[in-house]
Amino acid sequence: MRHNLEEAVNPEFAHIPIMWREMFEFVEGSASGGKGTLVDCTLGEGGHSDLFLRFFPDLKVIAFERDPEILEVAMRRLSVHGDRISFVNSNFSEAAERLSEMGARADYVLYDFGISSFHFDRSGRGFGFKEDEPLDMRLGSNSDGLTAERIVNRFSEDELTDIFYRYGEENWSRHIARIICERRQKRPLMTTGELAQLVLEAIPKKFHVRNIHPATRIFQAIRIRVNDELTAIESALKGIRSVCTPGALIMSMSFHSLEDRIVKERFRLLHRGCECGHEPKMCVCTNKPFVEILTKKPLMAQEDEVALNRRSRSARLRVCRVI
Repeated sequence: MRHNLEEAVNPEFAHIPIMWREMFEFVEGSASGGKGTLVDCTLGEGGHSDLFLRFFPDLKVIAFERDPEILEVAMRRLSVHGDRISFVNSNFSEAAERLSEMGARADYVLYDFGISSFHFDRSGRGFGFKEDEPLDMRLGSNSDGLTAERIVNRFSEDELTDIFYRYGEENWSRHIARIICERRQKRPLMTTGELAQLVLEAIPKKFHVRNIHPATRIFQAIRIRVNDELTAIESALKGIRSVCTPGALIMSMSFHSLEDRIVKERFRLLHRGCECGHEPKMCVCTNKPFVEILTKKPLMAQEDEVALNRRSRSARLRVCRVI
């Protein structure tokens, strides 16, 4: 089945689904052939689910979204599909548990990690710095009330350095953390514009990377810490196999190396027959492969897609099949 890339573009919504053509090829070639249940663990504005429901008439979707605001947007968009889709307001890390409670099984699992275009462009919560917005960065409710503003203005220099280096892989982590601590003694940093400008001035111009704002890694690091994103990815991938049918596809799309590294390692462990994650000598698993890895290397967006949607350039798609 040939697909036109333009079919994914809907100007009413910020998010343009990425690498859906590659996903369709895997689904069309699977044992279920596009029938059964797709679990969309990261619904966002519903772009991927909408395409799957339109092109696969025998498919049903169970969709997870932790952010109630964007979930409302997706529910309005997907209402045309009636009872073919059901919604769960929950973090994707809880998908296996919730599906088990529902007595549901997955024939296809889709993860679209990272932050949606809606959050960057329309949420007003400070995920980017195109507009001057409050330093929030929460995807949903946090039990401890952690926000980007609290991290920037209350965490110690050592804590900030660790966050910037661990989650942003920023070489200037210590220097930027020190500058932030010096600045907030005069007055707190309250907006994205203030933080972005501070980082811009903190890194010498000769070390700026062309077409990438110097604050990009810092914003990424703070966002990951606020939402505990990497822990959620670990938990999600570790548990999802238990609610998959034999032959089910697990499709995972990442947008930076930290996410992709977790996916690669988890798929490798599952292929080795390990779910506990221990070293081989301590592993208590059967060592019988749980999955077959279908992408030896991550797939990347094709040139025409990158030309249409610049945000697709960093996407990495990995797929495995449950045995």
